[in-house]
Amino acid sequence: MTRTPTWTVVAHSLDTLKQVAGGYSQAHRGLVVLPDGNVIFVKLGTEEATRKWAKKEIAVYRFLRSQGYTFVPDLLATKHDETAFALEAITETGGWSWAASWTSERLEATLIAMDALAAIEPVGADRVYLSQTAIDDGDDGWRPLAGSQELREALLGRLRAVGRPELADQTDFQAMADRSHQFALSNDVLVHNDVRSDNCAWNPTTGRVMLVDWNWAQLGDRRIDVSSLLVSVQRAGLELIPDYADRLDKDALHWLAGFWLRAAVTPMWKGGPASLRDSQLHSGLIALDLERRIPT
Repeated sequence: MTRTPTWTVVAHSLDTLKQVAGGYSQAHRGLVVLPDGNVIFVKLGTEEATRKWAKKEIAVYRFLRSQGYTFVPDLLATKHDETAFALEAITETGGWSWAASWTSERLEATLIAMDALAAIEPVGADRVYLSQTAIDDGDDGWRPLAGSQELREALLGRLRAVGRPELADQTDFQAMADRSHQFALSNDVLVHNDVRSDNCAWNPTTGRVMLVDWNWAQLGDRRIDVSSLLVSVQRAGLELIPDYADRLDKDALHWLAGFWLRAAVTPMWKGGPASLRDSQLHSGLIALDLERRIPT
């Protein structure tokens, strides 16, 4: 394990920061070489949102470690105002892979980590803190799509542009919204809310995974958490049906499809990554396709 540095040592080493790929936020992140030669990972909030998320991640890492949760890297140091932090580096030289490629072994290990997360029951102040939602019923995307001709036309144009004219021609948005309205999120289980290859390192030698990027963690809906992961896995090329059909939830996939498709026609924030809206569109389409393919 990396020897624990102080934040002062980390701050004096930031000129060595080498950015790493992954993530859609404006936070600065990368690998930093300390004076003793050890390499660590550092994430720095750069504006209000990412500084707030850094504080959230620090709190979650501390809580998870206090619960004996082993599927996270060690939190090594934090800035005095907790808008930046350093973690144990999870790198290829240590046998870890962040590649967007999945095997059944990697998926099984990730599901074990998510099962262990769901088994943690926060109490007291921790429960109050983690009850603050990043995703809730108000994020249903089908209802705003059904209620706005402007949004629908934007989405229909995007569907035709990516070669899905049948969805553009046949989708009954009000029926989709009516169905999604019946799905109530159960905000009672600890979830990550954004497990995908960017946030889930895999070590094929040890069979272990490490989960990072915890700013969306909350007491949330496990069906959404698992289904979101499975959509990203299917998208990466691992066929889920029939082997993982029992892990797929039709109603959660339907809700997620609306969430992503609505996001796909939302204007990008200043400085945001141009690829994000395309990624959300693709995820929404995968969710719809999986929903329709699940055996009844």
